[in-house]
Amino acid sequence: MSVDFPARFAGLSSDVLFGLEYGPDGTGSDPDAPREYVEQLLVHLADWRARLLDGSRTDTGAYRAALDAVREAWLQYSFRWVGGPELPYPFDLPQGVAR
Repeated sequence: MSVDFPARFAGLSSDVLFGLEYGPDGTGSDPDAPREYVEQLLVHLADWRARLLDGSRTDTGAYRAALDAVREAWLQYSFRWVGGPELPYPFDLPQGVAR
């Protein structure tokens, strides 16, 4: 049975991580929940990477997109707070910007 790795990362954002910490109504507090969730995602990324390297999967673009989603979500979650600096979301440049 094939694992649908991309589905595990669909919709991932810092808002999802904040939702895990504060709950759907914003009144809870579980500061470990976002870290634990990201750690689980990293385990899935490691498994996915191994399958890409052994040739049993070929969806490298989806892997890179998932890796970028985890990086972006964690970056935004880690450095966004009330009264903090105005940060761009996402940090990536738009597609049309020259490199």
